[in-house]
Amino acid sequence: MAIADTLTYLGGVTALFLTYKITCFASIYLKSGNLQRYNHDNNAWALVTGSTSGIGDGFAHALAAKNFNVLLHGRNQQKLDALRSTLAQEHPNVQIKTVIADVFEYNVDIPTIVSAAASLPGKITVLINNVGGSPLSPSFGTLEEVDKDYVDKMINLNSRFPTQLTRALLPILGDNSPALILSTCSITGFKGLPYLSVYSAAKAFNYTFNASMSLEMAAENKDIEFLGIVIASVKSGGNKTEEGAFTTNGRSMAEFSLDRVGCGRVAVFGWWRHAVQWWGMGLMPEWMVRKVLIGVMKERRVEEQKGE
Repeated sequence: MAIADTLTYLGGVTALFLTYKITCFASIYLKSGNLQRYNHDNNAWALVTGSTSGIGDGFAHALAAKNFNVLLHGRNQQKLDALRSTLAQEHPNVQIKTVIADVFEYNVDIPTIVSAAASLPGKITVLINNVGGSPLSPSFGTLEEVDKDYVDKMINLNSRFPTQLTRALLPILGDNSPALILSTCSITGFKGLPYLSVYSAAKAFNYTFNASMSLEMAAENKDIEFLGIVIASVKSGGNKTEEGAFTTNGRSMAEFSLDRVGCGRVAVFGWWRHAVQWWGMGLMPEWMVRKVLIGVMKERRVEEQKGE
């Protein structure tokens, strides 16, 4: 009887623990976010970096739909103008402005972006650190294959630029608080991928930087929310795949991400299916995860090489 009672007790505790974990998980994805906390007087501005494609384009549309004025950042003025025109037609009551800066450069013109943000006809309260990716050729290459300029540009794009931009904009966002800094953190930062070593490492930097800054804001009693959005597979120009059970499009990914604002976490998967996918990987033995990742990335590398 003692053994049976112990097993019953353990079963009950396990059931309670699982119920608690499921409830916590569901609460993140079932309740709506509090993004409007940052839309002061319904006339606030949001800066979206890397706004002309993929998830950045999605953030621009989603923020405009939520009645935020949007400052669009990109490297190509024609693409910026095209996006501004589209947003102006779809959201005539929202103001749209653009600022251009080449984030691949070490001496990227951050002062111009800051000046554009400071001179807006209203308060900027939201920074979307979205710019990033692996757009250089080869997208999937060994560290030996790429040159030093490739390495520097990847680090500048994915880590250095968002860090320096955040540093430069913090005084303005602090004056306009409450404010939000939302950064896209790829799942590759959790699990480094072969043929994406520099990109994976840069995204790991972003994850830790975001977590550190969240604690720093709390320590300094500043009302600026730092939220890292962990992203897995999203259909885009750099990820030419089809939508499926664990792959969504940039517009949906942005909307999912904004719904997580105010969730109480420092970092969270924007889309619940990506969270389930990561949980499922955690149940697999390490040797199996390694085999799957190597197989998938080798396949992508071969596909890229065929397309050259």
